[in-house]
Amino acid sequence: MEKAWFFAAGAAVGFVLGTRFGRQTYEKMRDQSLEVWHNPTVQEKVGGATETVKDKAPKVQHKVGALAKKVTHHGADGTDTSATTAPTTGVPLEEVPGPAPAATEATPPTGGKHTSSPN
Repeated sequence: MEKAWFFAAGAAVGFVLGTRFGRQTYEKMRDQSLEVWHNPTVQEKVGGATETVKDKAPKVQHKVGALAKKVTHHGADGTDTSATTAPTTGVPLEEVPGPAPAATEATPPTGGKHTSSPN
């Protein structure tokens, strides 16, 4: 029983000291980080980075938009798939479920073979 009391007392002392020293270490790191953040040189660099991002954002937006359009109109191998596949799935249009598109004008046969895949 005496060992249990020593253990409990040691654990309590360790907890109190660990908490106190842990808190002091945390506060020291927090104070140092705030000091660095409020340093005029750091704030100058942050301001410069902010301006750079503001200047470059429209160009990046344009490039991302162009790439998105390219991806939606071309397959992975760079071939144009916009006329033969569904826009988001890459599935041949013949296999896309749903109503058939309305014909706007009759087209004469070209004499080529039908290329749909067998069921």
